[in-house]
Amino acid sequence: MVIILHLRNRIVGIVVDSVSDVMELPAESIKAAPEIDSVIDSSAVMGLGSVGERMLILLDIEKLMSGLDMGLIAAEE
Repeated sequence: MVIILHLRNRIVGIVVDSVSDVMELPAESIKAAPEIDSVIDSSAVMGLGSVGERMLILLDIEKLMSGLDMGLIAAEE
């Protein structure tokens, strides 16, 4: 399966193993992301969502994939 993203005026395809669900979350089921001390950049975490018993981590996919460490976007862009 391929997910197509539009990152800073570029079209990028990302191959994934599978997608379990695609859903809309009502605003009241989304909570702010907690502050996390980590070596991993958590700026791409937008919040936490809940659906029934499931807790979901909501990511800003553009911010996540646009990081220099991903190598998709040049440093000078």
